[in-house]
Amino acid sequence: MIFRASIPEIRESLAQPFQVYPIARFGTVHVYAYRSYGEVTRHRHPEFDEVFLIYEGLVTFWTDREELTLKPDELIWIPRGMAHRSGSRVPSLVLLFRKDFMPERRNGDFRISDPTVGSPITARIHERLRAYPDFTPALLLEADAVRYHGLRGNGSSPEWKTQGPTFLLLLRGEIAMEAGRPDWPEPVRGILAPGELAVLPPGTRWRWTSRERSVLLWVEDMEAHNSAQEQG
Repeated sequence: MIFRASIPEIRESLAQPFQVYPIARFGTVHVYAYRSYGEVTRHRHPEFDEVFLIYEGLVTFWTDREELTLKPDELIWIPRGMAHRSGSRVPSLVLLFRKDFMPERRNGDFRISDPTVGSPITARIHERLRAYPDFTPALLLEADAVRYHGLRGNGSSPEWKTQGPTFLLLLRGEIAMEAGRPDWPEPVRGILAPGELAVLPPGTRWRWTSRERSVLLWVEDMEAHNSAQEQG
């Protein structure tokens, strides 16, 4: 009913830099983790967008137009077809969100030499959330029908209902989470600590309580939701 995993535990399985390790799937979106240390050759992915979340360390992305260095809890969207490279001078840990069908590839395949127009989009989660009241989702970016929200709060949250398959990652704090659906025999309850994630199916009602201000990344696959509506 709910898939759970821990980034700190997965970290121990990451041996080679830039070798992607699958950690979750929700709807049409695959989530990978990889170590960033050194640099990957300039390349592009003509068939899918990529969204990166820096979990630990510092990672620099280069395109034909700019250089961007991201810190923990910052996102960057690289549109499909955009030539780019990335690297780190310190050991770093990155989560990668993309819709693809060849997860065995290393990040850095599809090497090319021709330039691509356009600009990446970045989102600094904590900076964006400062403008929002507690328990008010802040849209960070939307890429390829996938919405990335930031959410923070302290105390008891309202109840939300997922529309599409949903990925939740706790970035700060600790929360006691409750989730349920009409076809489940009873609600599922559990504690999420920093770096722990949960994947919820569509139509799940969920909420949390916390004793400290906690920050969550909430990613929802609206393509799966829209497809289900069209078929219905």
